[in-house]
Amino acid sequence: MLTALEGSTCSGISTRIDDADNIDDEFEKYWQEQEVLALAKLCEEEHLDQEQFKALIEAYIFSGLDPLRDDVLRCLGNRPSILKAREIGERIIAKMKEYVHVFEKGMVA
Repeated sequence: MLTALEGSTCSGISTRIDDADNIDDEFEKYWQEQEVLALAKLCEEEHLDQEQFKALIEAYIFSGLDPLRDDVLRCLGNRPSILKAREIGERIIAKMKEYVHVFEKGMVA
């Protein structure tokens, strides 16, 4: 019997895998759960509408073009002042790129 991440837990989760053939499937399931949790956390931290932001991420992945700052700011519940908009927009775009790098491009191997 194999234990995923034997001897350690990730986010308090300990998963047992009974069949070595299931390791890829179990990891894929785990990674998808982590992707959903990371998106929810990012949206919560930045006060983003999750559905709108997910659509923006998908458009970024499809086109390969950076989103417009205004498009990012539309995902916010309350639009920031003009003085803060640039800083907030750039911060969110950077976090979005990191998310895509980890969960989309990072798994292509």
